[in-house]
Amino acid sequence: MFYQIFRRYQQTIMVAVSVVTIIGFVGFYSHTDFLDKGGPGRTAATIYGRSMSLAQLQRIGRKSDLCQAILAYDRDNEDIADLLQLLSVSRQESRENYIYNTIVLKHEAERLGIEPTEDEILAAIQSIRTFQTNGAYDPTKFGIISQLLLYPRGFTTDDLSDVIADSLRVKRIKALLGSTAAPSEAEIRDTVTQVCQKTEASVVRFKLSDFLATAQVPEADVKKLYEEKKSTLNTDETRKIKYVAFILPKTDKPLVGKARAEALTDLQKKAEEFAVAMTDKNTKFDELAAKDGFKVEETPDFSINTPPEALGGSREVAAAAFKLTQKEPNSDVIDGGQGGQGYYVLQLEKINPTRPLTYEEAKANLTDTLKHERAQEALNLKATDVRNKIAADLKAGKSFTEAASAQGVKPEDFPAFSLKSPNTDTPDAGEIVHIASDMAVGEVSAPEPTADGSVLIYVSKRLPVDEKEFKQEKPEVVDNLVRMQQYSLFQEWLKLRRAAAQVKVNYSNS
Repeated sequence: MFYQIFRRYQQTIMVAVSVVTIIGFVGFYSHTDFLDKGGPGRTAATIYGRSMSLAQLQRIGRKSDLCQAILAYDRDNEDIADLLQLLSVSRQESRENYIYNTIVLKHEAERLGIEPTEDEILAAIQSIRTFQTNGAYDPTKFGIISQLLLYPRGFTTDDLSDVIADSLRVKRIKALLGSTAAPSEAEIRDTVTQVCQKTEASVVRFKLSDFLATAQVPEADVKKLYEEKKSTLNTDETRKIKYVAFILPKTDKPLVGKARAEALTDLQKKAEEFAVAMTDKNTKFDELAAKDGFKVEETPDFSINTPPEALGGSREVAAAAFKLTQKEPNSDVIDGGQGGQGYYVLQLEKINPTRPLTYEEAKANLTDTLKHERAQEALNLKATDVRNKIAADLKAGKSFTEAASAQGVKPEDFPAFSLKSPNTDTPDAGEIVHIASDMAVGEVSAPEPTADGSVLIYVSKRLPVDEKEFKQEKPEVVDNLVRMQQYSLFQEWLKLRRAAAQVKVNYSNS
């Protein structure tokens, strides 16, 4: 739908972009004071003809991490989500895009005279729900969350203000671009129909378990597969580590707020002091821990994908353990995850390297693999055959129920659904609704995979949307269409303004 809307508004988009470009063209080269003129290190890039060092670029790039951190605390913050998505553009080269697009954004906001004021930035910060209590800004809560959100990551409240200012710039430019066009009544009605129109359908299910029960796998086939794959069949590398845990104690009344932040800060300080002391090659892990009153514990052997419960099941801690070597056996301070419960310092105890699996060790998994492959193949053949025969009977004038029964399968009525009300309680509803929404009335689908087998879908009827429902849904649909239109306009505008900025990256220094 997004692509269709973009195409429909393509001419309008170009007109709107041209209008906004013309508004501030006279000042194109006049407002670049926000770029630092100096700084240590060689030039890593030039933009608007001004040089920028690697340190300057990295500082801007790290603010994308701050956006992620804000969203971790406030998932519903649409302004920050839009900022991150629109400036990053795509996953590929997202950090580089964010850096240069942030510079372009500020330059263009100054040029267009829509820079947010300090009061507006402050009001936007205070409106973030994470910093509120009972719907009102709470300075105490702001201070506590800042300790957890900003300072451990090397950010300050000034960095937060910069990010919020960028989000306001994006919001204002989107509004300016989007004010040049509006969705037509036909576009609105078509979208309401797509979202709200009820579809009636039936399904025929094929269970993989039924085919697994009859699948046969001779041992000769298992041995053959083993010989083909044995060069890649290995045990996982496992490790055993010693560790000291700097974890908040478990109590009936867990610490919250300021007390929790202070306790975590104290634990982090102790963990850092311990880790620093371990950088002395003459220091013994156990002796240092005993001297400082810490308990040394040891994990069982574990692989990187099976973190032990002793470490809270944390994949981050397990990954850190697998970076340790015999030459460098001691870790830095590791965040223990578990909802911010504390920290670990690790020491490598033992490495169990991978080795080839014997036939007996590999046999069970290989047998299971072959059995599932053959059961799935049998299911696919059966479902395709049934589907083709049902389609032929439908053309001959039979009903779907008659055609399915003739093939010995039982049709099942699927509850009427729309994209707005997909009836997700029904098994495989997501797959069925997605596929059926694009099918024509009277059409039977190809076999579609599900979590436990496959399904055939038959669309029998689509019900009209009445005027009462259209009027009820229209405001939300208009809002969504405008948002998508603004998104498309902003991306096209940013592409043009980024080109005008003449970004040149010195890859040998960046």
